Amino acid sequence: MAGMLRRFCVTLCVPLALALTGCVAEFQTLQPYTPGEGVNQQLGQVKVRNLMVVADTSGQGVISASVITYEDDTLTAVAGTPQKSDGTAGSPLVVTSTGLPLAMPVNTLILLTNAPVRVAVTSPDLVPGMLAEITLSFAKAGEVKALAPVVSSSEPEYAGITVGS
Repeated sequence: MAGMLRRFCVTLCVPLALALTGCVAEFQTLQPYTPGEGVNQQLGQVKVRNLMVVADTSGQGVISASVITYEDDTLTAVAGTPQKSDGTAGSPLVVTSTGLPLAMPVNTLILLTNAPVRVAVTSPDLVPGMLAEITLSFAKAGEVKALAPVVSSSEPEYAGITVGS
């Protein structure tokens, strides 16, 4: 009798336990995420990774991203507009760049915060914690547009990045 009762409990408890665990499990592989703070975009053969603006509280910043292309192309211009706290467009970014236009050979990773290119930006509406619409213009691929975060230059992970002109 005890053996029969044990089998009955196992028969009911094992499927019930499996069903309940499956209902509450949130596997990381099912949740897409971006490990960096920036945003990722792709247009044709151009991939832009971890695009963001690193800025201080005075409205000065620098565009930060990793860019790679799988076909020879040229980064010709960068533009943008920060968003205000109410979601409206702020004053357009004044862009001061070195190294543009930048020839981008195939399969060569370009960091926009390192030589030969650096894109400094200023705007009275550029505030850490907000967003900015950034446009990267390429000769062949066209324009890559993204709504990117504005992160604070005072954060330790951005200590090596100098903001402003």
